[in-house]
Amino acid sequence: MEHIYPAFERGRIMKKELLWALRDYSYAALQVRYQDYPDGIISGCRVRAEDGMLHISPGTVKCRDFIFLLAGGERVAYAPTQGYVSLKFRLTAKEELADYTLYRSEFALDGRLERGEGEIELCRFQLKEGARLRTDYRDFYDIQTEYDTVNLAYATWSAAGGSTLSKDVTDFFARKILECGNAPEGDVRFAYFLLDGREAVSYRVLEDYIARRTGEKPGKDADLPDTGEAFRRLEGILEEIRSGNGMRGTGPAGMDGRMIIWD
Repeated sequence: MEHIYPAFERGRIMKKELLWALRDYSYAALQVRYQDYPDGIISGCRVRAEDGMLHISPGTVKCRDFIFLLAGGERVAYAPTQGYVSLKFRLTAKEELADYTLYRSEFALDGRLERGEGEIELCRFQLKEGARLRTDYRDFYDIQTEYDTVNLAYATWSAAGGSTLSKDVTDFFARKILECGNAPEGDVRFAYFLLDGREAVSYRVLEDYIARRTGEKPGKDADLPDTGEAFRRLEGILEEIRSGNGMRGTGPAGMDGRMIIWD
């Protein structure tokens, strides 16, 4: 095998072979890195509501097995709704031309909450007439407030092995744990683990944590049907930590004497 790395120096001529190597390396590195990830948000794409517009930050999205680097922020206008609407990243067309492949995509609001092929959900909300859409949350539960709040619980996030809960949601959960002076050591370590990761945590890890924290048997018996249910279970765990109730067992981790170590 041969691996070519161009020398970027004054006076050097960039031959076509070097340009090909540069192209292949920059493109292939992302595809290989995320080949085991399903379609979904990999990083960024945070949503902020301001002056009748949804502002979407730069990010990385995998859709139809292609990695999209969204380097510039986008904006989508919103208005009061009769029910829930979903903000989606949508792949609208793919054209394979002689010299390149062209992908066309858009951010759009959709009254259909189900995701079609080539669609990624960023958030959902239902807004009353005269109300202001909020993206600032008073507490963890507030993320799923029914009206006038950007709901991130069902956003399509991607992690190795499957879809998962939004990193913004798990980071917020972790910060709320660390605010609790009586939080068991196992929960504190899990909070550090969530905050330390650069990408969203695996859904299997969330399922296992929730199962151990609530006294269920890890594995198939603890499978959660969707990210909305995972959010509700995390909300219940946070309330138990705050109240000091439901601390299972007497061990230092408050989990039947077991301590979870994240390596």
